[in-house]
Amino acid sequence: MAKRAIKQDIRQLETIAGRAGADTIKLWEGYRDQAYLWRAIALLQMPATALAIASAMIMYFFADTIIEVPPKPQPGHYSVKQLPDSEFVSVATEVVNLIGSYQPSIARQQFRTARKYLWEPALSIFEQEMMQKELRAIEETSRSQLFFINQQQIKVERYPELDKVVVRLPGARQKLIGSRPLQPDGMVYYIKMTTIPRNVHNDYGIVVIDIKRRQASAQTIKLEDSVAGQEVAAESDGAL
Repeated sequence: MAKRAIKQDIRQLETIAGRAGADTIKLWEGYRDQAYLWRAIALLQMPATALAIASAMIMYFFADTIIEVPPKPQPGHYSVKQLPDSEFVSVATEVVNLIGSYQPSIARQQFRTARKYLWEPALSIFEQEMMQKELRAIEETSRSQLFFINQQQIKVERYPELDKVVVRLPGARQKLIGSRPLQPDGMVYYIKMTTIPRNVHNDYGIVVIDIKRRQASAQTIKLEDSVAGQEVAAESDGAL
């Protein structure tokens, strides 16, 4: 009886061991694809790591050291002679766009922005005529305006002995009262500028000291330029 019991126990153990082996094989088959994937990644990682180390060593031993030196500080004050015409045209255009093209809802904001470009005596005149009279009329009548600058007739006149520059900006003006357009007309702005010590808000120190405007068509401006050119030519001939 004892021998029979021992044989049964051995047979049961063999059965259990066989099942465990089968389960192990099934488990391995289930994770075989993942195992192959990790093995492939490990094989690829070795040459990639070696290549990265080699590249780092090459860059370390052969790279050029570049030290960036900050630019030399700009002078505290530019004279008119030091600045090109384009800088004065840019400031004049910005001011004219702010005060020449507007809608009632944003006119006050634009005028305040334009005021930042102004210097005496233009600042006091602007406060009285534009910020009070003109702005009140715009808001009370719901007046809008568009001003289109004629780029072909922009002119820059320099007065180096006075350290002044005048930029002429002619164009066409279109007013609207509410939604009703008025008859368009020609308008010319004359923006006189000079320079002050530069600051963080004004890279070149360009300020507007006078703003004048008059009604004139493009044909009128063209005729005036032609006459002025003839006068200059005549003076040159006389000097010779």
